[in-house]
Amino acid sequence: MSDKLVNLVREEDYLLRVFTKTNNSVYTNLTKEIVKFVGNIYRVIEPSHINGTIIIFYKISDQVFFSENATEFYDDSILNHNFQSIAFQLFQEDGRMPLLYQNINEENLLSLLSSEEYIAYYFHDNEEFIYVNGEQIKITNRYSCPSIFALQYHFLNEAILRYGNERIRKVSCEHFKNCWSDTKFIYFINKPEDSIQLSISEYLKNSLRGVDVVREYNLNATKPVDIRVFWREANRAALIEVKLMGRSLKSNGEINTYEYGNERANDGMTQIKEYIDLVNSDSPKVINKGYLLVIDGRRKGINPKVNTISIENGMFYSNCELEIDKDKEYYITHMNIARPIRMFVEPICD
Repeated sequence: MSDKLVNLVREEDYLLRVFTKTNNSVYTNLTKEIVKFVGNIYRVIEPSHINGTIIIFYKISDQVFFSENATEFYDDSILNHNFQSIAFQLFQEDGRMPLLYQNINEENLLSLLSSEEYIAYYFHDNEEFIYVNGEQIKITNRYSCPSIFALQYHFLNEAILRYGNERIRKVSCEHFKNCWSDTKFIYFINKPEDSIQLSISEYLKNSLRGVDVVREYNLNATKPVDIRVFWREANRAALIEVKLMGRSLKSNGEINTYEYGNERANDGMTQIKEYIDLVNSDSPKVINKGYLLVIDGRRKGINPKVNTISIENGMFYSNCELEIDKDKEYYITHMNIARPIRMFVEPICD
């Protein structure tokens, strides 16, 4: 192992850094218990949906931090998710229930971070730290999510991006090939929804562990959700809507007079917002996130109908980003709606 790699491993090993700062295995063991608790609590709290502060701590003396604001944390159901700050006090005494503090004065909570009496985990503004002896240890995070202890949506994001590159870009999937009327991938078939749903759901089933993937998930909305992914052990779900942009051919081989463009992406954002509102009402204990996938098969210069296409016309839209209306930019205003993902499909050009 190279010196550079050794240094990288050491940098990411926050337990080693705790021991280095304290030279005391008790602190290291307490850090392990804190991290275990963080993993459990993030089964019912999604860090990427939180604007506030999360603190999980031990007081070395095991004294109660702030008794008049404390509630025994005996069940996840007592959590109020509308908090600006939340803290859990753990105890070294066997069998003693953790204490929960919600919306307590944040200055009081933050005071413990600088004290040598406490060891704490601190999450704020999409960053996380361990505090020990009043010193900060930043937890290194190279993932596409705010916490290394809640990676479900990160793994989904990775799988979706891989799917776009491995299956969509070059039409390298048999189900997706069935979406096209021609072998050069210029025109979609008239109704390709079933084939694209099969393509995505099959890929996600094979890529993600511990999930159920369901097509046409019914929420009593204007139409079913295209795909739902549910993590069985983490109380997480993702609702995925798929929209296609481009031209299609009718069953008689004639070109449709209309082209699906950016309005499809805007329609998709409206649907995702509707789905999230409905599912949050129907299943309030499940953490949900909405995703819009836009399959971009637009081609320039294909009206009237053509059978071949140049590189210039075939790749004309390859780098054109989606244009989402301001009032539909829900990924900015709603933490449980992801930014839409566009996947461009390359035709076979002359």
